[in-house]
Amino acid sequence: MEDEKKLVERNCQDNKMNNEESNNEVTKNVDSLDENIESLQREIQELKEKIEKIEDEREKYKNSLYRLTAKFEHYKEMVEKEKRNIQFNTKKNIVESFLIPFEKLKISMQYKDDPEFIKAIEMIYKDIINVFKNLNLEFITPQRGEQFDPFEHEVVEKYETNEVNEYCIYGVQSIGYKLEGEVIKPARVIVAIKPKDITEKEGKSQNLEEEEDKEGDQ
Repeated sequence: MEDEKKLVERNCQDNKMNNEESNNEVTKNVDSLDENIESLQREIQELKEKIEKIEDEREKYKNSLYRLTAKFEHYKEMVEKEKRNIQFNTKKNIVESFLIPFEKLKISMQYKDDPEFIKAIEMIYKDIINVFKNLNLEFITPQRGEQFDPFEHEVVEKYETNEVNEYCIYGVQSIGYKLEGEVIKPARVIVAIKPKDITEKEGKSQNLEEEEDKEGDQ
């Protein structure tokens, strides 16, 4: 009986020890779980703070973008307005430059039968020339016999003649214009070319010379 009693007591003690160990293990697991939960909560809090910070920065950038867009639109309006002012002032200055010659011409047209009418027109013509000079407008006035210039001249006709050299100016249909050195309208010219009969003769003569040279070589 005593042996049985001791055995029971030993089993009880073992069970008690096992239970204590099991309880300790559970306690450790619970403590570890609590620590993990606290760590996760801290991470969640940090993420929330980061998200709030990102949201604040996004709102700042958004507001900055709106301000920049508004400034850019305002700048565009100012540029367009300045552009319109420049165009208007340019037109205004040009028109004002021609007002005096125009008014003189208008008055002169009332005296077309007057002997002095031609002189009045000549004076107005000189006034207009002066206006062009003040605007830095130059005239392209090719002379007969001058070399054709493709940058300042436009060919309207080719004329067979020996009076001037080939590809030189034979006649001028209309003068050209340059504004501040840039061609805005080329002079329209007639260019001289060699007559066909002379060209044919020159071609035959050249062929004959080539044949004679071949015979001499043989």
